[in-house]
Amino acid sequence: MATAMQGEYRAARGAELAAKCADWMDANPDALCYIERRALEEAGAERRFSVRLLLEEARSKDFTDRRGRGTRINNVIAPALARRIADDHPEVRPYMRLRRSMVDEIEG
Repeated sequence: MATAMQGEYRAARGAELAAKCADWMDANPDALCYIERRALEEAGAERRFSVRLLLEEARSKDFTDRRGRGTRINNVIAPALARRIADDHPEVRPYMRLRRSMVDEIEG
């Protein structure tokens, strides 16, 4: 019973994190474009990379969101963002460092 409840919690939390990531992606197209471009550059050079590193790079840039506010990036979106980038650009997957995440446990 406890294991089932823990699994349900992890799946719900994973879905919540995926939703936060989707909201961030929608609100921050310029920063997202930068991160995707950097991921493609690293893969093209056959270098392993982490999305967290790309998030740090994006933080050092002067991006604004769709409302004209400075882009803020929370690390909690990193696992979901990494998976979205890998889904959209499968060629980067061999070069990404992914750890198991609650995002992996989303049902459906």
